[in-house]
Amino acid sequence: MYIDFKESFNKLELSGDTFKIIDEFGIKLKDIAIGEFSGKDSAAAIIEAFREFDVILPVVAFTGTDYGDKKIFYKNWELLNDRVKNLYNDKVLLPLHFMFEPKLWNALNGRFVSLIIKKFGFYTPCIGCHAYLRILRIPLSKHLGSVIIGGERIHHNGDFKIDQVEMVLEIYERICNELGVKLKLPIKYVKENSKIKDIIGVDWKQGKRQFSCVFSGNYRDKDGKVIFEEEKVRKFLNEFIYPVSVEIVKRGYVEDFKYIEIVKEFI
Repeated sequence: MYIDFKESFNKLELSGDTFKIIDEFGIKLKDIAIGEFSGKDSAAAIIEAFREFDVILPVVAFTGTDYGDKKIFYKNWELLNDRVKNLYNDKVLLPLHFMFEPKLWNALNGRFVSLIIKKFGFYTPCIGCHAYLRILRIPLSKHLGSVIIGGERIHHNGDFKIDQVEMVLEIYERICNELGVKLKLPIKYVKENSKIKDIIGVDWKQGKRQFSCVFSGNYRDKDGKVIFEEEKVRKFLNEFIYPVSVEIVKRGYVEDFKYIEIVKEFI
């Protein structure tokens, strides 16, 4: 089922099967955490989060830059559900849900690329994209337990992901905190991919069983070296990503979804 971002501010939209499970198990809405669901790291994060939470709602968010076979998410859900049942008693992985708000992604990450580069001397769609992924789920999470579980890791077997360095993750956490939501990152400090394999119980190859992105590797030079200037990134985070993300969600509660106009205020 697709959850409408704009509608999610004022009402809780879940599939009929999900509401049936909630009723049958006597689940309280405040006990449901949202699990960001995409690839192996997010699956591992959800598995680890079940140590703390009894009920998790997995939500896939599309960006418009990703591509692949949607069926893979259902296969991954089945794999994850089997693993949860093998590891835990009385834990509930709710049915899969989807979200997509392309005009929001465009406003935050596409429309003003030239102006962002001019103002900050830096641009990558990846940081704003992952902010978008939080923005989408925040209103929904506030109808539930106000917890979002993410699969970001600072370490990737020595590899580097610009949207998952410490300062960027801190901004995502600040965005959520400002809006009354807790962002949990259970595998944040897991270093080795072998540990992720141990958690999910299968050999899940990097980049397999998940969507790909047309912007993959955009922050690397011709030799694959990361282009990263810390102060420019920090300025981009503090003066753009953080304030505009918070403002977009706050405006949603007064039904102001003029994303382009909101973003204009910060560049």
